[in-house]
Amino acid sequence: MAQKLEAKGGKIGDAWDDGVHEGVKKVYLGKSQDCIAFIKFEYVDGSEVVVGEEHGKGTLLGTEEFEVDADDYIIYVEAFREKVTEETIVDLKFETYKGKTNKHIETSPGVKFVLHGGKIVGFHGSSSDVLHSLGAYVTFPSTPPLLGKWIKVVEQKGQAPGPRCSHAIAQVRNKIYSFGGELTPNQPIDKDLYVFDLETRTWSISPATGDVPHLSCLGVRMMSIGSTLYVFGGRDASRKYNGFYSFDTTKNEWKLLTPVEEGPTPRSFHSMAADENNVYVFGGVSATERLKTLDTYNIVDQKWVQCSTPGESLSIRGGSGLEVVQGKVWVVYGFNGCEVDDVQHYDPVQDKWTQLETFGEKPSARSVFASAVVGKHIVIFGGEIAIDPQAHVGPGQLIGGTFALDTETLKWERLDKLGEGEETPNIRGWSASTSGTVDGKKGLVMHGGKAQTNDRFDDLFFYGIESA
Repeated sequence: MAQKLEAKGGKIGDAWDDGVHEGVKKVYLGKSQDCIAFIKFEYVDGSEVVVGEEHGKGTLLGTEEFEVDADDYIIYVEAFREKVTEETIVDLKFETYKGKTNKHIETSPGVKFVLHGGKIVGFHGSSSDVLHSLGAYVTFPSTPPLLGKWIKVVEQKGQAPGPRCSHAIAQVRNKIYSFGGELTPNQPIDKDLYVFDLETRTWSISPATGDVPHLSCLGVRMMSIGSTLYVFGGRDASRKYNGFYSFDTTKNEWKLLTPVEEGPTPRSFHSMAADENNVYVFGGVSATERLKTLDTYNIVDQKWVQCSTPGESLSIRGGSGLEVVQGKVWVVYGFNGCEVDDVQHYDPVQDKWTQLETFGEKPSARSVFASAVVGKHIVIFGGEIAIDPQAHVGPGQLIGGTFALDTETLKWERLDKLGEGEETPNIRGWSASTSGTVDGKKGLVMHGGKAQTNDRFDDLFFYGIESA
């Protein structure tokens, strides 16, 4: 059953409605000097192509055609109304699930509105000699809802990291590694690399050879690719920073890949993500300012490259979620002086940023939350929703709640339903988290964090997904 999204834009013109179809095959756009003059769609119904009517009138400036691949579909339309009367549409951007877009104006030429919420299967609107408004029909993928459950790892034997926050964890096979962090605000604890064996439920300190990091640090980040850990940044009490290291978990050997003065801007409380060949570092706090740069390190070429700079819509920030989902690098929320709730993704192939508008059971603006990727979903828990008057010295206002963002439909869903008696972790921020697999289930692994009392947790939780 398709949902009808109301037409947005101007109030004049004659109404039209192309109805509901299986999908959109092609978009025809005719532009005048200052607005969209006409629009026409081709739809797909089984093996049949349905050609819609022209809405508006053609011009001598020609027609732009945007074709949707057979295995793809439109999920997002961004439109801009003329600024004075808001009765005409100046420009339209169509984007598919795989990230394909039509030619459009990169800078905002008017008052923006968006149409999204699922697979777009039809359009309606109003027009005269030009296009005045546009609405859509959307359907949701016939996939089961995301179901999961929090599990607390009760048994933790051995030499554990103890209570801490502002540290990093990553998983390699059946082991979870923990590095860095603080117990007392702004005072890093140690530079040991802790290892938790998921089979024996035992912590230990990994033997360390090679270029062992010289600083105990907090606000550090770590990712795994294969059997190798990659660690970047973090600072000590005097704001000295670590460089970029790898740790071979098969040899227990550290290697300094990039000294602090040669790599990306030294920083703490940044975000890291990885795919099979690249490590991504985004944002964070340098010695002088917050950042919004995205740098990528290719593990084959062993070189850093700074990606294109985001536009003004993406502010400088720390404490964001950063995840790679189906080839795109997603920046979720963060702190820029205030907590923010925007979402953008970066396409490495096109070297291009896109601002997205999410909906649904949307979590409030927050930063320093736990996050992970499960299939097409980004799962988050907790975080800080208001800074403390004493900044990092105090706890701030923290929150709980487990949410998932469907990166296909851009719809948020709360996973832990209130009043259902499910055990969930205490509210917290500044925890360490990673995407992981425990007992055959994929999900979010979370360790430690800062409590509302300003104490530190030492617990280990796993949100395992039953279906995704």
